[in-house]
Amino acid sequence: MRNRRESFAAGAALLLLGGAAWAADPPAGKSYQMVQVAAGVYAFLAEESLTPVVSGNTLAVVGDDGVLVVDTGSFPTLAERMIADLRAKTSQPVRYIVHTHWHPDHWVGDVAFRKAFPGVVIVSTAFTRHAIVEVAPKYVLGPAQKGDSYIRTEEEQLASGKRKDGSALTEADKQFLARVIADLKFGVPEYRKAELIAPNLTFDHDVTVFLGKREVRISFLGRGNTAGDAVVEVPDSKVVATGDLLVFPTPYSYGSYPGEWIETLTKLMALDSKIILPGHGPIFHDWEYARTISALLASLRTQVKAAADAGLDLEATRKRVDLSEFRRKLAGDDPDKQRAFDVSFTTPAVERAYQEVRGKFEPED
Repeated sequence: MRNRRESFAAGAALLLLGGAAWAADPPAGKSYQMVQVAAGVYAFLAEESLTPVVSGNTLAVVGDDGVLVVDTGSFPTLAERMIADLRAKTSQPVRYIVHTHWHPDHWVGDVAFRKAFPGVVIVSTAFTRHAIVEVAPKYVLGPAQKGDSYIRTEEEQLASGKRKDGSALTEADKQFLARVIADLKFGVPEYRKAELIAPNLTFDHDVTVFLGKREVRISFLGRGNTAGDAVVEVPDSKVVATGDLLVFPTPYSYGSYPGEWIETLTKLMALDSKIILPGHGPIFHDWEYARTISALLASLRTQVKAAADAGLDLEATRKRVDLSEFRRKLAGDDPDKQRAFDVSFTTPAVERAYQEVRGKFEPED
């Protein structure tokens, strides 16, 4: 999609990706917190990123004869640390990795897990496997091959103190660019470690894995953030990992399916789960945030349909749609969060909702 490609070209925006180089101390926000959320269930909560260089959350479920891991993040080096943390908790090997969707910030860490556990089975929906193989590589190869030029571009802009149109950068802009540069210097080397490891077990609707006596249910509830979103339930502890069907504080809408996303969220909220791990963000213990995202999507669709029905083209529709109420609720007064809401949600979401009204979605790439 145009917006994601342009974000890479601008150098600031591995909006759905991330990385970590450990030659020096990592920039603030590029780490994780390990939390035991239930007996034998551990969440690795990625730090909220103040730049577009991001990584997703990871979940580890320990059973009687093995471990199942949900997503492995953007950072192979951090994945190695996660493995060490897991080994401090259990002697059981990681037997399964489940990918909730194809975006690379949820699977670049695979290389570390495959090295540590050569026999690991990687599970995903059939669509997700296809996208990991056919679509995702360019989003890893781009930063790996062109990352140094991205960094130089941002450094030159920061040094000039000006935007491309010649207007002066604000102090907030300068601070943001400085963080982006630091994160890119941290991140680009990690992409050079990445290896494409295709899932070797796929499913269409659901599959159940038994870790000895412990049951783990993996389901496709419908399209939403992508066409292949999987959710992972641990019934005995009422834990569910949602992937990027839920992202806090701002949802990602690139390549999404707004109307079906609402339906999928309805099915998600009907699950008997009390501990909810989103693709990014903190652990939730109720569905209030999910209801907010559902309402956001509903408002988006209603406004886009009204604009399209009035004969407006896409650019005019962008100007007509007003999501300021949700922007305030999710981003508050934080300029970085406001920027993320505008770039990561509103811009691509209006385009996808417009495509939906027109009856034809463009491919997710």
